Amino acid sequence: MSGRVRGLTVNNTLDSPPNSFQPEFGVQGWEADGTDPGTVNNSASDVAVVASNTSEWTSDPGGVNIIPVVNAVPNSDIIRIWSATGSAGGVTAITQGTPPTITAESAVGIQVNDFLIISDCEQADFVQACAVVADGGGATTSTITLSTTCDPGNQAGVTISSFASGANPAEVMLLQGTLFYVGKRGDTATNSPALFQRQLSATGTAGTAEELIEGVESMQVLYGVNLDQDVRNTVDAYLPADQVPDWNDVISIRISLLMQSIEDSIVPSSQEYTFDGVTYGPAGAGSLPTDTRVRRVFTNTISLRNRILGV
Repeated sequence: MSGRVRGLTVNNTLDSPPNSFQPEFGVQGWEADGTDPGTVNNSASDVAVVASNTSEWTSDPGGVNIIPVVNAVPNSDIIRIWSATGSAGGVTAITQGTPPTITAESAVGIQVNDFLIISDCEQADFVQACAVVADGGGATTSTITLSTTCDPGNQAGVTISSFASGANPAEVMLLQGTLFYVGKRGDTATNSPALFQRQLSATGTAGTAEELIEGVESMQVLYGVNLDQDVRNTVDAYLPADQVPDWNDVISIRISLLMQSIEDSIVPSSQEYTFDGVTYGPAGAGSLPTDTRVRRVFTNTISLRNRILGV
């Protein structure tokens, strides 16, 4: 399978990876049902988690984003970021064959089952390392075999599109995909909500849940889109995930987190707060939660550097 990543022709050599393995998009988002800005959302306290592949979450109008299946808190958005991680290493040789191999700097730290990006700046390849053997004789390189023996492994008879030589090395980096969502520890409804991440597993699925921040009640995400694709590469609108027309035109992300105190009975009575364009309290459209936790909102806008620069 081939695709495009910001001007590069991308060759995906993998043999039937999970349908949610979509690194060519760079960023993917899923909008929780009924959570557009200005819409009232209920508190996540004592709310049961639901499977992410239900109608609770939707993505772009074209439906190209396939969500990994996790248990998440409803009324909270989900986002996945794909990136090259770690330091780039030189690829001094690419040997086509059955299977193909590459010679790369050992310092990159490539291990068996790692997903990799190889690129010579004109084209790129998504591959999986099925064997890694350090080159002898004091060499600082390793030979990485791109075979069919791992899961999902590479397609048999695949050709690597990138070009490399000792004089003109390509580069290789580890490929990482990280899913962020609000969930519950142990999927137990009475537990405090928290922000979780799942990083790419060795089989291309979303890996083990890792709790990042306890007390995150809701995450609302808007995507800055360059709708007119002007040369200045500026944001024309911030849109929820289900209104993004083309994920390649997303150049920034605005994330708002509603945080709640872990303990109840922190304040004498429920306190008014404003989140995602709605005020919760006597003077607002939303009803206050029945608990007496402290709630605070934190918002940050993140520019996607490569997208801003148009690379």
